[in-house]
Amino acid sequence: MAEQLPAPTAEAAPTARTAQATPEPSADELRKRRLIIYGSIAGLIVLLILLALAVYWAVQPQHQEVTRGLRDVAIIFLAFLSIVIGAMLVALLYQVTMLTLLLRDEVKPLLESINETMNTVRGTTVFMSNNIVDPTIKVASTLSGVWRTLETLAGIRSSVQPKQRKE
Repeated sequence: MAEQLPAPTAEAAPTARTAQATPEPSADELRKRRLIIYGSIAGLIVLLILLALAVYWAVQPQHQEVTRGLRDVAIIFLAFLSIVIGAMLVALLYQVTMLTLLLRDEVKPLLESINETMNTVRGTTVFMSNNIVDPTIKVASTLSGVWRTLETLAGIRSSVQPKQRKE
């Protein structure tokens, strides 16, 4: 029935990724990258040092009241953050539910309609092939055979053939 196409080979048309070569970064770009990396490392080291100093300051006996206040603020902030994250998860769950309903109510009937249309087109092409194309081919081949027979019997072949071009 349907003709199967050969499997694609590795010699197919090149993709955009293989067609363009990635250019080598220039010396200026390499210098900028190194500067960014070294700056990030230095910033991380400074941040760790500040964190160590803050912890050392917080454990000193004379700063216990301030440390307790900061602890309380941090707990309140984390509680608020938990509430916000919970609300975001509820919103995400709602969106996933709406997407599921959309797929069920809109996309599935659309795909079924497309499948039905495809079956109708398939039936139409089979009908056209069986009732128009095949008989037309049979009639044309029969007429061609009759014509050749008449040409051979009557000798009219040379008078019907067009003149050939001289090159």
